[in-house]
Amino acid sequence: MEVVRALLGVAVASAAATIWAAGVFDAKPESRPDFVSVSCRSQVNARACSIALRYLAALDLDRAEEACALLDHSTLEAAGGIAGCTNTLLGAKGIRIHYSISAAGQSVLGTTIRFSTWADGDAPIRQQMLISPEGRIVAVAPELYSEVAS
Repeated sequence: MEVVRALLGVAVASAAATIWAAGVFDAKPESRPDFVSVSCRSQVNARACSIALRYLAALDLDRAEEACALLDHSTLEAAGGIAGCTNTLLGAKGIRIHYSISAAGQSVLGTTIRFSTWADGDAPIRQQMLISPEGRIVAVAPELYSEVAS
């Protein structure tokens, strides 16, 4: 009987410690890509892919100000400044997204990241993001067409 009481006491103490730790350390939701292209592993694309992943994670977790802060100054101004940008992004607050990076490649303008986003039950939306050599997001646009394998 003493063994049962001891085990019960340990179980209760463990449960209380778990509840306390969650409150103290404020467990936050995580965001992870469903897929990241091997092209992101190359040294020339790694930084741009990291910026793109930070932006997508910020969108997923409703961290609009963090996402807007990654935009190039002229892009941010076109979005209405930090206030306009955050208001726009928070219009989708509470909607968790999935995201993946399908490719990354260099150009004279910077690095183009091809990615997709989707919410549960929705079809993926293929998009492109241009990241400047300075590490700022210059543009995010839907992919208007895709190449068909012949």
